[in-house]
Amino acid sequence: MGPFGHFAIGLAAKPSTPAVPLAVLLLATMALDLLFFAFALLHVGDATAWSHGLFMSILWSAAAGLIVLPIFRSYRVSAVVGLMVLSHWVLDFISHPIPFPSFSWRSWQWDFGHPLPPDLPIFFGSSPKVGLGLYNSMSAVEATALELGMFILGSVIYANYRFKNGNERNT
Repeated sequence: MGPFGHFAIGLAAKPSTPAVPLAVLLLATMALDLLFFAFALLHVGDATAWSHGLFMSILWSAAAGLIVLPIFRSYRVSAVVGLMVLSHWVLDFISHPIPFPSFSWRSWQWDFGHPLPPDLPIFFGSSPKVGLGLYNSMSAVEATALELGMFILGSVIYANYRFKNGNERNT
């Protein structure tokens, strides 16, 4: 799933943790992708396994929760931030693999090609790979609409929360 789908989860989670800046929640939802890019740049083994493998995603989620625990002094905040990191893997599990190999601005449609096999490792190396492949069964236009719809829904939840609280310090 792309950034808009992941950000939607962070926006929707804001009402559950008023003390946490929205930027922290949004960063947590993208942490696995940031780790992937860091590992890829550093040529660390299989960057996908280290960032998006189920086992490592659980460890990164726990690490994120432990990092924010002394900052916010709240087990609830710790759990929510950890869940934001793990939500990335869950959304990727539902949507991956992403089979849009080519893009044309003229027709605004990616080609399907052949459906791809699952690409999210459970552990490392030759461990089984998983992914439900939602994006194997829809066009990129439909996938974009889905993600934008999720983002709008998350934004509405966040805006409703902000409107009810009307308090600028809860951003």
